[in-house]
Amino acid sequence: MNIVLGVHVKHDRSACIIIDGRVVVNIANERLDRVKYSDSPEIPYTAVDAVLKHCNIDISQVSCIGMSGAGIESEKVKQFYKDDFFAHYRCREIPFFFLSHHWAHAYSSFCSSTFSESLIFVADGGGDYIGDKQEAETLYYGSHGKIQPLAARTQDMVVRKMENPVNTIYPFMPDYVRNHQISIARKYAQITHLTGFAHGECGKTMGLASYGKSYFDYSQLDFRDLDFDLKYKDMLEEIYALHIMSGKSHRDFILKERANISATVQEFTECAIISLLKNYQTRYACENLCLAGGLFLNCLLNHKILCECNFKNVFIIPSAGDDGQALGSAYYAYMEMFGTQSDFHINLPYIGLDYTEQEIEDAIRLKNLSYKKYADGDLAKITAEYISQNKIVGMHRGRTELGPRALCHRSILANPTHPHMKDILNRRVKHREEFRPFAPTVAKEDQFKYFALRASSDYMLLAPVVREEYREKLSAVTHVDNTARVQAVSKKSDPFIHQLLLELKKVIGVSVVLNTSFNVAGEPIVESPQDALNTFLKTNIDVLVIGNCVVTKP
Repeated sequence: MNIVLGVHVKHDRSACIIIDGRVVVNIANERLDRVKYSDSPEIPYTAVDAVLKHCNIDISQVSCIGMSGAGIESEKVKQFYKDDFFAHYRCREIPFFFLSHHWAHAYSSFCSSTFSESLIFVADGGGDYIGDKQEAETLYYGSHGKIQPLAARTQDMVVRKMENPVNTIYPFMPDYVRNHQISIARKYAQITHLTGFAHGECGKTMGLASYGKSYFDYSQLDFRDLDFDLKYKDMLEEIYALHIMSGKSHRDFILKERANISATVQEFTECAIISLLKNYQTRYACENLCLAGGLFLNCLLNHKILCECNFKNVFIIPSAGDDGQALGSAYYAYMEMFGTQSDFHINLPYIGLDYTEQEIEDAIRLKNLSYKKYADGDLAKITAEYISQNKIVGMHRGRTELGPRALCHRSILANPTHPHMKDILNRRVKHREEFRPFAPTVAKEDQFKYFALRASSDYMLLAPVVREEYREKLSAVTHVDNTARVQAVSKKSDPFIHQLLLELKKVIGVSVVLNTSFNVAGEPIVESPQDALNTFLKTNIDVLVIGNCVVTKP
């Protein structure tokens, strides 16, 4: 067997295994160590051991290893990580490949897409170091498994941490920092910090943007290639001028205006990325596009790319952020070791760990809880009935989803037609800001009926408008701007969830369920049965569907 291990270090550490061209398993380390983003330069041995155990193989059976990081110089750390890895496992040395951050993003998306050829665009906060610069945005061309760079842009390195005032508040920014180049995604993060959100909370900026209006008109913005100019001071300087004119304190101005500030950076990002993609599409006349990098977790941006660019097919890997790096590293190492191939098989999105019914029942009994067990058909009907009665249902079934979005295998489900369900969920379980929307999961055959989608939305990466005739019916999942972040489920991709959606259609009139991640604020999504039970018991979730077992509260 040809067995390849992919590993990613730094934040969103992860591990992946490919066997004979098939992606067998991928897991983010945060799901196991229960530390959000699992940020560390250490090799995520917990995740590595978990994927080896899942495949029932020993480290001695692995043919080669691919590894990537973030904010490093790959060649300089390769030997360091190689020595650490083989010392840890005390095994013979095997081929060890270390690739740059943006290359790993590119491979993760293109090799998962099934496209024979494609443009590949990578955009994130920052990749690896190149001399005294850092990767910002990169354009690649992929053809029959081979990837080559077409254009690249670098940015200046961050001074201190990104959230430090020298990077986010204009008067605190030294002159030499003001003129530094910055990536589009880091600009988005910069404004996210300005508005008071923390690292990893760009999704909050996206949700809040729908409540505001951009200060500036970016509709004529035209970035023709990656030679554009974007400085640290840009946008901050103009926002600071508005602050001065307001006569308010900095704190009061930000609190009052942060929806408009969020809308400004959202519109800039959309116009900048779309102008780049349009111009590159014209130049290279390629009908397929692959996207990767944390910027493409922005589902408003993604759907506008579909609407405004003329690519025939657009593929976005569900793990567009750094938790997809291990997958890209594994693809790269596989081809370096065994030769280029374009027919990798990946069964998206459920390629994480799974648990036996015995493990699930043992975990329930360990908590001294009673439960009932059902066949799939009966379980779908009973779960739909609970949801129709406005019960909040925790769902833990099957293999973990790839990426940061809960796609019904580690989800909290609720009635999308209850007009106050968003508030009920926030009050009882999620405790999130009121401006953040909840997402709908829909039967795939009905997605275009309820939502004005331009393409199928399988991984909750697109935010189309909810069709007008269903906005009132689907009020709990319709955002203030009438959009919704959609996941479509087919009978083939998940027979049980698809059946549940059809059962819901019988009792609430739509094949839609409100779907949010199975966690509480500040914690990673649950992974194991023990995690699910712990969260169930410490929150006001009414019902837990775990495997084929149902646990209820009085």
